[in-house]
Amino acid sequence: MNIVDIKQNNRKKIYFYIRENNFATKQDIAYDLQLSLPTVTQNLEYLCKAKLIGSNQKLSTKSGGRNPIAYSYIADAKVAIGLDITKHSINGVVMDLMGNVINRIFLKRDFRNNGEYFILLGNLVENMIDNIHLDRQKLLGIGIAMPGLINEEQGLVVDGRVISNTGISNKDFVKYIPYPTKLVHDSNASGFSEIWMSPEIHNAFYISLCNSIGGSVLVNDKVYMGDGLYSGEVGHMNLVPNGKPCYCGQRGCFDAYCNAERLANYSNDDLGLFFLRLKQGDEMLQKVWNEYLDYLAIAVHDIRMLFGCKIILGGYVGAYMKDYMDLLCERVNAKNPFGENAHEFLLPCKNKVESVATGASLYFIDEFFKNFGKNPMED
Repeated sequence: MNIVDIKQNNRKKIYFYIRENNFATKQDIAYDLQLSLPTVTQNLEYLCKAKLIGSNQKLSTKSGGRNPIAYSYIADAKVAIGLDITKHSINGVVMDLMGNVINRIFLKRDFRNNGEYFILLGNLVENMIDNIHLDRQKLLGIGIAMPGLINEEQGLVVDGRVISNTGISNKDFVKYIPYPTKLVHDSNASGFSEIWMSPEIHNAFYISLCNSIGGSVLVNDKVYMGDGLYSGEVGHMNLVPNGKPCYCGQRGCFDAYCNAERLANYSNDDLGLFFLRLKQGDEMLQKVWNEYLDYLAIAVHDIRMLFGCKIILGGYVGAYMKDYMDLLCERVNAKNPFGENAHEFLLPCKNKVESVATGASLYFIDEFFKNFGKNPMED
């Protein structure tokens, strides 16, 4: 490690120490990180100048001496925006460096692959920024999440049958959004948000139980993309040979049996109403739900046998799963040949409302942290 690497590493350690503790004195940092006071002082001055930390707090002492300065973490020193684009709506969030949502929007608008729609997105982004009087220099970028097979390196939707977005690329967005952008798969965004907010989990499989079913493979805190674009596409696992037709053209897919619309169709397209009536004891919905859990248990079992990791249930249905984990785990346990208890590896999602949008924004925040210390004034 050369002198430049050492300096960058020290700066990074000091920055993340303050982030973890929210505030700290110079003496605390020097003692806990085993760094010299001159080294700590130099880096604190740098971080203050970059407006990444503040130094306006003073801690009182019992000795009556001079109160030491406490350096505080500035969570909104940088922010990122995430957009979740679905067939019928747009959901957006502004997220700070601590993962707090500081602004949000929701708009019912059918997706259209045309300039008018992209102009609308650009205006929404500017409104989100203006509504909180955000300094645009703080904005790291815009993560845009959509359904479909997406080549994230090229920023291109290769197969977009769910919302007819095949062929859309990052270039279509940057014409109207003058900030760094990244196009990502919606299920990968959701999965990434779950593992980012669960530091105790490093490997997991995320199942997105939305109006179409997707998934995300997460290995060592990263989305595993595989050699193609199909990693995590569990919606098209064959659950029932020659079963119900799927939008992909095949029959018997997991998606055909467990997408959220299968439930919402029984309650005027209102999933919340389905679960409300279910809790009220509606006998017909009880039968529908039990059948749903039977098929979901098959998929969960197969995924567990393939990956042997934590499985997180997310998406629209996943947001309601907490109260039904015992019923599902009982079914999964009955299929497990090794006597495992599904309660130990099967989890309901933490992020129940805006997982796609928050996950899309977190790509930029995570990148900022990974590269911290390398860029002049961390811009």
